[in-house]
Amino acid sequence: MTAMNIQLLFILKRLVAWGVKKEVKMRFLASVLSVLFFSGLVCAQDVDISALDSAARSARGQSVLFKRPLTEEQEAAKAKREAEEAAEKARREALRPVNLFGNELKIFAEVNGEVITSRDMQNRVNAFVATTKIPVNAQTKKMIIEKVLQAAVDEKLKLQEAQKNGVDITEADLNEGLKNFAKENKISVSQVRQLLREAAVPEEVFRSQMKAEMAWSRLVGLKARREINISESEVRAALDMINQDKMKQKYLISEIVISQKKAKNIYDLVENLRNDPRFELYAMQFSESPSARGGGNLGWVGKDQLAGPLAQTLEKMKVGQISQPVKVGTDFYILKLQGIYRPGIDKAPSTNEQEVRQLLQSQKTEALAQKYIRDLRNKAVIERRV
Repeated sequence: MTAMNIQLLFILKRLVAWGVKKEVKMRFLASVLSVLFFSGLVCAQDVDISALDSAARSARGQSVLFKRPLTEEQEAAKAKREAEEAAEKARREALRPVNLFGNELKIFAEVNGEVITSRDMQNRVNAFVATTKIPVNAQTKKMIIEKVLQAAVDEKLKLQEAQKNGVDITEADLNEGLKNFAKENKISVSQVRQLLREAAVPEEVFRSQMKAEMAWSRLVGLKARREINISESEVRAALDMINQDKMKQKYLISEIVISQKKAKNIYDLVENLRNDPRFELYAMQFSESPSARGGGNLGWVGKDQLAGPLAQTLEKMKVGQISQPVKVGTDFYILKLQGIYRPGIDKAPSTNEQEVRQLLQSQKTEALAQKYIRDLRNKAVIERRV
């Protein structure tokens, strides 16, 4: 390489290092080359194009001088990457902490004399968004606020009932619960704490929510052990019914049930569900059916087990589809068809006695828990102010 080439390469690298705009670099290089060529100080063979090309590429593609046109596949990949980056940016923006209630401290509700403030609500809305990744938008805002308020009321009731029954959740229990939460979400405890900080959620708020759920689990467990018994005759009857059902066409479905008084934005919710594959998560958070605890999963059901409008809707659906809202009585149903069992074509799922016993135990425990919280709500003095 000649001294002149070295000088040119040095100039180019310095321009890159200084962060000079590519338009300025191009004009400068063109001027330098023109002067050198016409002054006879450099000939075409003196310019090492490969060296200049290498230097330009080392600038991470900032220079357009040596760029080559992209193929159709590369253009498509670039467009896809940019769309994904834009979608991820929009998602991150949507999941940022929100201020829904302003800075004025208001009382949202009283539960047996204990207050729930606008600050409590704000913290819990941000905790909800951070842990579920369901954004607050036009489709979800009212449902999230209603969900969070009901959860805050229930949290008070559960902690009050735990104290009344001598159920104590220690700091060690909460630390273990935090570890389990991190493990379930495949992150570290420090990452959970970082997530809470980014969501502007005080850790004590998150721990209070965990404390209420851990106490409730113990209360329901104690009550279930005293009151629930699965007999052999119940297991045999359930097995007989399952075997008979193997001769009928079945549908594997999940549901979200919203009462008419809360269904103002239900068509927007369906649109959200069709753009977000986490139907089960939305069911757990928003559905008012007992199936919500299991992500809305109803298992395998026959058309004769469903209300007429739901059966008719199901017949028109394909596997993977989400239905429009279907009104049955005073409720709206959104169905997701997960699978179809066709007798004589598909292999019938096998079920043993132990699985049936566990299913019956789970169903009875869930029914007991639902009745328990309803009774606490009915006995409590709850005043909603907002």
